[in-house]
Amino acid sequence: MSNTILPLGALTSWISETKPVHCKEHIAKWLYDHNSLTKKLESHCSTFTVEVKQQVSVRPSSLLSSYFNNEDKILVREVFLLCDGIAVVFAQTEIPYSTLTEQQTQLAEVGEQSLGKVLFQDPTMLRGQIEATEFKKGSLFHQMTTELKQPAEHSLWARRSLFYLNNKPLLVSELFLPASAIYNVNRK
Repeated sequence: MSNTILPLGALTSWISETKPVHCKEHIAKWLYDHNSLTKKLESHCSTFTVEVKQQVSVRPSSLLSSYFNNEDKILVREVFLLCDGIAVVFAQTEIPYSTLTEQQTQLAEVGEQSLGKVLFQDPTMLRGQIEATEFKKGSLFHQMTTELKQPAEHSLWARRSLFYLNNKPLLVSELFLPASAIYNVNRK
């Protein structure tokens, strides 16, 4: 799989805090859950791990969200979240360099630990509204799932939200892969 930044924020329109009309209720419960996704995933498997795809410094571009267009540089971290060795979420984080000061410098050094654990343990953390989107069959992300040996005959769902640590922003986007429990009506 190529190490080009995936345009997760740029290829779609995002819906804020409102369940899309055709989104099934069990999917919406995952998308709009304000609690830690890491903790939720850990409850669905024996072993939770993070596999870093890449972490690169870039200038704002059309591949990324438009949240940080006024920044000089952004740190982009792309990872797979795995349950029992199977990728269930592709996550992309955009961190402006202006956020990477003081205690927040640790965000650039998370490595293979869950960023969610860092965020949800920080007493200054605030989460903005959750936005969701659907990638219909045939999207670029369906191609990625085929490369992961998880072809999908259904839409893939993603969510994103701004987080603030000491009032400094970062954007976390999460694409739920076909192996994710989000698509199983019996998994909460």
